[in-house]
Amino acid sequence: MRYREYLTESDAFKTQTRKDQTGHFHDALINADGDGETRTIYDGDDHIHKIVQWLVQPAHGHIHNLEEL
Repeated sequence: MRYREYLTESDAFKTQTRKDQTGHFHDALINADGDGETRTIYDGDDHIHKIVQWLVQPAHGHIHNLEEL
């Protein structure tokens, strides 16, 4: 399954990742299929995670879980 490369707020909703054991978290945009990417990062080095079918993909040597929706 391929997800949309360009999400806008009109076709997606906002959520956040959990800090888990990384010490930082992200804002994320996800479409109705659970595909998207992280955007803003809080308290960490700049990087982006792809999100595929509700699963945050590894990036920068770690993964996250999504907050409960």
